[in-house]
Amino acid sequence: MGKPFAGGVDDRSRSFMSRCRARGVRLTTQRMAVFRDLSADTSHPTADSVYTAMRETMPSLSLSTVYRILESLERERLIRRVSTNSGVARFDANCDPHQHFICRVCGRMMDFKNKSLSRLRVPPVPFAGFMPEELDIRVVGTCRECRRSDSSKR
Repeated sequence: MGKPFAGGVDDRSRSFMSRCRARGVRLTTQRMAVFRDLSADTSHPTADSVYTAMRETMPSLSLSTVYRILESLERERLIRRVSTNSGVARFDANCDPHQHFICRVCGRMMDFKNKSLSRLRVPPVPFAGFMPEELDIRVVGTCRECRRSDSSKR
């Protein structure tokens, strides 16, 4: 599990509740628990990881429910789906403008914020009938641990 976001899970949860109310999204116990678990984990977990982490505290929660909750929160833009090299959906409770480093070796994903990248805007002109809505920037490379591991094999 990654480090919690600055401001803490409680601050993010309060903000989440306000945004749900403003959008008319029902705030169920399960939805709140999934969001809290996601916001406490900066590793950008998969739905399976969220489910595994929550099984002990919410044994009645099913994997399909976790998937439905994450998909509905993404549709409402209350969380982000982050694209990966493997194609497996990973999720991020941090909706503030930021970018992601992705290790091509181990798949680790880390948030970073670059002011010049955050200022980039989606071109306003639709391309072949496609209307762009957001810019998702990933920087793919090799993390420190994988580079160390690779250099120790030599």
